[in-house]
Amino acid sequence: MLSLADKSGLMPLHGMRNQRGAALLMVVLILIIMSVMLFLNARVTSTEQIISGNDRRAKLAQHAAEAGISHAMRYFTHNIRDINSLEDGGWLPTSAGSNQHWVPCSADDTTLPCAAASLEADGRTDGFNRENVFYYVQDANAITPNTYLPLGALVTKYDDSDPPVPVDSTNYQVQALLCVMDFDQDKYEAGTENTYAKCDGSGLPKGINVAIRVISTGTADDGSARSVVMQTLANVEPGGGPPSVPIMTFNSVSPNGTINVVVNPNAGGIGVPTSIWTRNYVYVEEPGAGSIATCELEEFLASRGSAFWRSWTDAEGVVYNTCDSCSCPDKQSLGALSHTQSTEPARKFFDIVDEDSNYPDDVFEYYFGVARTEYQQVRDAADSVLDDCSTVDTSLRGLVWVDGYCDLAGKEVGTATSPVALVASKGVKLNGNTIMYGVLVITDPEMPPDEQAEGSIPVQLNGGPVVYGAVINDPGAATFNGGFTVVYVKDIVTKIHPLIILGNLSGSWTDQVTF
Repeated sequence: MLSLADKSGLMPLHGMRNQRGAALLMVVLILIIMSVMLFLNARVTSTEQIISGNDRRAKLAQHAAEAGISHAMRYFTHNIRDINSLEDGGWLPTSAGSNQHWVPCSADDTTLPCAAASLEADGRTDGFNRENVFYYVQDANAITPNTYLPLGALVTKYDDSDPPVPVDSTNYQVQALLCVMDFDQDKYEAGTENTYAKCDGSGLPKGINVAIRVISTGTADDGSARSVVMQTLANVEPGGGPPSVPIMTFNSVSPNGTINVVVNPNAGGIGVPTSIWTRNYVYVEEPGAGSIATCELEEFLASRGSAFWRSWTDAEGVVYNTCDSCSCPDKQSLGALSHTQSTEPARKFFDIVDEDSNYPDDVFEYYFGVARTEYQQVRDAADSVLDDCSTVDTSLRGLVWVDGYCDLAGKEVGTATSPVALVASKGVKLNGNTIMYGVLVITDPEMPPDEQAEGSIPVQLNGGPVVYGAVINDPGAATFNGGFTVVYVKDIVTKIHPLIILGNLSGSWTDQVTF
């Protein structure tokens, strides 16, 4: 006999209860699994956030360290002439004055910055090793020297307020080592010991070449991450070089006063003197209102007694004599080379090289080794940038860039031991009381040479000013037609190094900072 449940086809009550229990268990299991998954996902997310945060802080520290190297390069570039100098104001331990910033490392110093140099570099005792280098200090006389570069003045950060307020930027610290390089490009000889540079532990430079190892420590904003990187900087001259001729002018030379030129006795080779080099013509033998006289230094000095001479000694102890009131003789028998004096027939000797198609099209690039279109690079590297020449005196040195008209009347510019390369971009005036040591560059780099009209750059050289060094000018410069003297002194023109660029030494970056 069928029961009511069988007849109606309904499931027994206890079966329904079992089914509901299984569903509840399944829901609980699913909830548990989802909770575990959510928990694990939260753990993974949290870990990823921690990793991401750590990575961000590490990158911030890395960027800070890299910024420290960049700013150190700016700092050293700004002081490029003092870094390796023995002159007054130089940074080397044996330099004159009280501006020394380099202290010798010792072999047993295992702290930074000295630890950034190995005890034996490349197996050479004269390489970049700890016993041959110097470390930077802000004050060499301090009891506890500060070894960090003073870069705060170069970098200023601001907050988001209006107006912005400067905030402290101390997220990097930079130290440095100096290799005083024993290397002379003029003595380079392939296959000999002169083919590589050496560090001179005596601190006596053989030239302008240096290598600076910069050690930069960067930290994240919250101080939780730290990065230390190292880069070696080296200085180079991009090209060009000191002029080998006392007067270089694109234009013709037709004097209405007396021009005296002391030649470079070896400009064209040993024993081949040169006084004037030009694309155009030099009027010597033609009748005119003025005159030109060229000679060598010995004959120049012989025109006046030694009581009128100036004597000075270079860094190597060589004594030189100059004379503000001397002149070249007007007779071949007295040593005259070219001359237009009336005491005997005029002569244009081979020391005057005129109408020369090989004369450089761009004297700016010829001297600085940088294209005229990149003149801003030269201006930025100048030791002094002036609006005019009202403040010019003997304290100037290195490269001096004048944006406006330069009136040097009655001024003495530079010294024999600290000459200048003066760029007069908008014209120049020298008179009888002007004495200049160095290279006078009359150029308007904003204007291409082929677009310059002669006379567009005003030039007044009259009354007998004296330039010990050389004079170079653009096509736009007014014709030399006054009375002046140019005395070529090789030690002066080669001492200037008008453009020295500091750059990264290829392959020197590393994050291994101790050896």
